Amino acid sequence: MKWSISFVLISASFYSLFAKDTLSVRNKFLVAGANALAYKGSLQKSYARWTPGFQFGVYFQKRKLVNGMLTATFGQVIGEDRDYSKPAKFSDQIQPVSKFQTNIFSLQYELQLLLFRYKGFRLFASQGIGFLRFTPKDWEGNSLIEKDRTRAPDESYSKNSIQFPTQVGLQYWFPNKMGFGIQAGWLNSTSNFIDNMSKLSGNEVSDNIATFRFQFYYFIEQSSRQLTKN
Repeated sequence: MKWSISFVLISASFYSLFAKDTLSVRNKFLVAGANALAYKGSLQKSYARWTPGFQFGVYFQKRKLVNGMLTATFGQVIGEDRDYSKPAKFSDQIQPVSKFQTNIFSLQYELQLLLFRYKGFRLFASQGIGFLRFTPKDWEGNSLIEKDRTRAPDESYSKNSIQFPTQVGLQYWFPNKMGFGIQAGWLNSTSNFIDNMSKLSGNEVSDNIATFRFQFYYFIEQSSRQLTKN
């Protein structure tokens, strides 16, 4: 379902980007705010534990159907399965953890598709692409990536992955060009090792991170240029 939404957003975004217009006007805003982050995956079947984070970035408002935003996010996610038991086919030498913590850094660019506008309110859906860095640790703060016996014998992974964040959001713009917004969605990382395990999983849930953002928009500058019609 999420990938179907992503396809629709990307298609609409390309249509808007290449639509003809005689005047290109762009407002630029500084964006900053707080996040709530939650993990779901091998050690947690639902987004049950929310942790704080923060983000900053730049928002490009082109006064069209599609606008863009570049953001960096810092935070942490945690997970625990108190009923976890290692699959019986693995030897006693394999000692997986049943709870973990992961610091994350996310850098992404997203295209926001305007769905509805009323006075100062703007409802939108967004699809992005970006970079995610994560550092799984045990509950005592020790890195897990170097501890081979916490995973299946043939498993290794990188701390870096590509992500395809999908979100919906609502903005409110004041007459002075300042704004406030909220966004909710998923990071959709291509890695299944946010919790340091894959084959040792006690369930069939793929790793993902849900986000909820509260952010403010501070106007920086406006630029415009005349376009030539073909």
